[in-house]
Parts: sequence; structure tokens; C-alpha cells
Amino acid sequence: MGSGEWAVTTTFESVLTWNYDVAHQGLRDLYEKAKREQWNVSVDVDWSPPVDPEAEILLDHENPHVALIQDSAIWRKMTPQERAALRYETLAWNLSQFLHGEQLAIFVAGQLAAAVPWIDAKLYGSTQVVDEARHAEVFSRYLRDKIGKEYPLADSTHSIFNTILTESRWDFKYLGLQVVLEGLAMGLFSRMYGAAKEPILRRVLKLVMQDESRHFAFGNLSLRRFYDNMPEHERHEREDFAYEVCACMRGRVFPVAAWETIGLPVDACMTATRQGARQSGAQKSAFNRVVPALKAVGLLSDRIRPHYANMGLLKYEDAPIEPDLD
Repeated sequence: MGSGEWAVTTTFESVLTWNYDVAHQGLRDLYEKAKREQWNVSVDVDWSPPVDPEAEILLDHENPHVALIQDSAIWRKMTPQERAALRYETLAWNLSQFLHGEQLAIFVAGQLAAAVPWIDAKLYGSTQVVDEARHAEVFSRYLRDKIGKEYPLADSTHSIFNTILTESRWDFKYLGLQVVLEGLAMGLFSRMYGAAKEPILRRVLKLVMQDESRHFAFGNLSLRRFYDNMPEHERHEREDFAYEVCACMRGRVFPVAAWETIGLPVDACMTATRQGARQSGAQKSAFNRVVPALKAVGLLSDRIRPHYANMGLLKYEDAPIEPDLD
């Protein structure tokens, strides 16, 4: 195994079904939509315009790794060249994490297609594998051709990736990837799309968001009512798992490697970012689709609600789930 590879041993039950009748019309409709909305990285994105990677590709006041420290002494002391370097390194870091997340999704979507017990989910799951491969391709190409730099997977998310990949129960994979991580990704993509000034990145994000909205719907449709008659102790286990993934993702994903690259004090940057997030609510807003999705599938019971309340996330429980692609 090469130094740029990560071997993961997985165990899960694959299920073949000989029943090809429509069991879940919503999933079959989603499958039809996925076939209609396929796009090609090489054809449907104009890669010809040049990109200045140190320009304000994302509006500073909407770029989380810039906006959250703009009221700090760190930002005030930075020269214009240092601020340009911060934009460049944090954008490369962010897009790199998206890239690695898309590879995780390739594997998990493939696992789901093999493990789910009904044909409608298998058909749709196969389209998601193709979608995620396309996303990995498009982010890799943008990083290589327009940014010129790629960062490794952040240590803070390594354990979450491993947990989802190695989990043997298919509904846990749905929860971890389709509901929590896809929901968070939709929030992040939506915010970045709104902040993007550079037309290629804006086009890429819009196309990716179009796919991600289907992936998120896949998880919600598949798990809707699935937990209704599950024994209480098993449902509690799912609630705890979803909450733990949310808790791990909130407040732990910092561009430490980017800060180190440009010589910024990591501890001070973390402090400034946390303070900025508390004041703006930016960290919490990334969960504005995750929390209502968990409620919709029945995993936001009175037992678990106080934990989300302590994180300030319950205000999103009735928020709309679909992204704005206008």
C-alpha cells in the first residue's frame, strides 16, 4: 500500500433481492430524476477562464475561515499579502476536504447499494456512486488546474470516516452519510455558492448541490418511518449515533494545516474562530438541514432533544430542507 493510501477493513451484509416490483415510489421517482440530471465534468463546466487563486474567490465576509477572524487582532495585524495567503490556503484546504468527503461517499454509496434490502434503493444508490465519482473528479480538477494545491484529510474527521465505512448496519451508514454529512455538506455548499465570485467555482458548486439535494432526499425517504416500530433501545442507539456524529463535526473542523502553512498561531486562530462563530451563529447554521431531517425520520425524541438544545440547534428543527439553487 502506498503512502497516499488508506486501507479500511469493512464488514457488512450484502443483500440480493429477486423482487423487482416498485416498493417505494418516492425512491423510484428519485431514481428517474437522477437519470435526467446527470452531467459531465468535461462538458458541462467551462474550464477555459483563468483563475487567480489568491484573489477574493469567496467574498471575505461570507468565507467562514476569513469572516470569523475579521474582528480579531490576528486579522488586523495581517498584511494584504498575508490576507491573500489566508484566502488561498483555506480555500485549498476546504475544497480538499470536500474532495476527500466525496471519495468517502463513493464507497459508502456503493456499500448501501449492496446492503439495502429493496430494489428501489439499490437502483438509486447506483446513481449516487456515479454522482460521487463525478464530484471527486470535479473538485480534484479545480484544485489541480485552478488552485494548484491539495491538502490531506483533516485529522479531526478521520475517525468519523472510519466509523461510517466500518459500520456493518446499513441504516447507520444512511444516518452518518446521507443524513448528517450530506446535510452538513449541503449547508456548506449553499453558503459557499452564495459567497462565490469566481464563475467556475460557482458553476461547480451549483451542479454538485443539485446532486447533493437528491442524496439527502435518498436518506430521508429511505429512513422515513423505518424507526417507527423499532424497539426503543435500538432506536436510542441510532439517536446516540447521529448525535455523536453531529457533536464531532460541530466545532472540531478547523483548517489547522492551512494556518500552519502561513505561520499563523493555531491556538489564537482557534479561539478567534470559535468566538466569531458564537457571535455569528455560522457554525450552527450548517446544521439547518440536519436537525429537521433527524426529526423527520423520528430521531429527535424528548430523550435526545436536550443534547441538541445545549448545542443551540433546536431552532432549526422546523427549517426547510431543500437548498436554494437560484
